[in-house]
Amino acid sequence: MYHKIMKLSFLNFIEKTLARARYEYDPSVKRWVAWVEGFPGVYAQGKNVERVRQELGLILEEYLLLGIREGKRIPGFIFPTKLHAKTS
Repeated sequence: MYHKIMKLSFLNFIEKTLARARYEYDPSVKRWVAWVEGFPGVYAQGKNVERVRQELGLILEEYLLLGIREGKRIPGFIFPTKLHAKTS
């Protein structure tokens, strides 16, 4: 059950963060670019908005996993507390 809650927390975080992403077409590279302010290094490029959004989602997931592994606080992510089974 905890793994399902953790997965939902990840997905919820990524979706909310993607909603704040900024997208622009960069004519110098002929690609769409996207980033999220407040998340250094979270940047993606793609041939269209949908592709760049997918890439940005993957990068956010890596950013979150690495941050958790390194014990860093991730803005907007609330780490779910572990659930314990009730004993009778």
